[in-house]
Amino acid sequence: MVAVIMNGPSALATAPQTPHFGRSIEAHAGYDGQDTCDSTAKPGVTAFRNLLNGTYGSHTSYIGRACSEGGQSEHKEGRALDYMLDVGSAGQRRIAEDILDWLLATDSYGNTHANARRFGIMYMIWNRRIWKAYDSPNSWQSYTGSNPHTDHIHFSFSWAGARQQTSWWDGGTAISVYGTLSDGRLTYTAIQSGSGNRIKTVVSTATLGFTPKALATLNFNTLLVTSTAGQLYRVDISTNNTSLIFYPPVPLGVGWTHDHLTFDGAGHLFGIANGTLRRYTITATKPAAGNITANTVIGGGFTLSTLAASGPNWIIGTATGRLRAYRIRGAGDWDGYTLIASGWGGFTHLLSPGAGLYFGRTSAGGMYHYYDVSPFDGSGTDVTYYNSDPVDASGWTQSLLSAQPFTT
Repeated sequence: MVAVIMNGPSALATAPQTPHFGRSIEAHAGYDGQDTCDSTAKPGVTAFRNLLNGTYGSHTSYIGRACSEGGQSEHKEGRALDYMLDVGSAGQRRIAEDILDWLLATDSYGNTHANARRFGIMYMIWNRRIWKAYDSPNSWQSYTGSNPHTDHIHFSFSWAGARQQTSWWDGGTAISVYGTLSDGRLTYTAIQSGSGNRIKTVVSTATLGFTPKALATLNFNTLLVTSTAGQLYRVDISTNNTSLIFYPPVPLGVGWTHDHLTFDGAGHLFGIANGTLRRYTITATKPAAGNITANTVIGGGFTLSTLAASGPNWIIGTATGRLRAYRIRGAGDWDGYTLIASGWGGFTHLLSPGAGLYFGRTSAGGMYHYYDVSPFDGSGTDVTYYNSDPVDASGWTQSLLSAQPFTT
């Protein structure tokens, strides 16, 4: 790793100035360990380090690490920071405690660990203890690794945090949307949840090498895509910050003839083929064929023209102009609701990142957004329309679209 020393004001134990945020906040970051290698420092990590240095003064820091050095580490993906503070120094220990208290404090809305969530911090290690965002009850635990971390705080970031796509930086959670173009290229779009504004879109140079039929987003850098020949592939995304790069698709099985796929973010993949809804269990972040189990027939008659997951075991879709929602329990055990009885027939795609946010893409290429205050009440009377303020009035030319679940 290369050390970076920044000059700034003298070290003071006073937390960085926190912007005013609304009630909306990210969920605690899930675990997504290092599985690629690109040690270039990611912008969210660099900006976080600069914020600390601007507040506490000059401190040595390390971000990138050589691919050949040691075992698994988010340093090798440029999304970890070692911020050098010595527990044996009273002044440096005070700074470290101030940083950690600031990150883990509850905000005025009752959101626990608010700033850690807004930065997308996945875990932190300091003075023989570790805090894991993904491990309820999200409290400090003993850390027994070979490095006691008594001379630095280690911060590991989610990919959204590493890429500066979290609410600390944009004032609203960045919603991640993947798509496929007719020529087989992939697209990545970030949409700001608070405003519904499109932040950016990047397009891959490489093509998938097959004609895609259905698409589901598992997490920020993992997609499931089927081909028109019925082959299921896993596509691992390497980066989608200023460019979209992916590895060769990994075949996972045949017989996947679904017209629609969607992932609920809680371990369940849903697919519809010939009106039959099936549910599968996904048991790995980057599944192999053996990690897609429990092929369960939920029922027939699901003649939806679009499909998205609005929450764990909840799906939504459009059919003959209606917006429909379904609560899924198991084989033959489900409840269906008509949220809105008309006016939803013009959408070619329906997306949801959760939290009651719905996105519909029209046949003219426009993208519109909606907010359901209570997405699991079986009623659409509380759905707010923003038709006068679309994400984009045109320009969405993707053949398939899928939102990452639980990104808001």
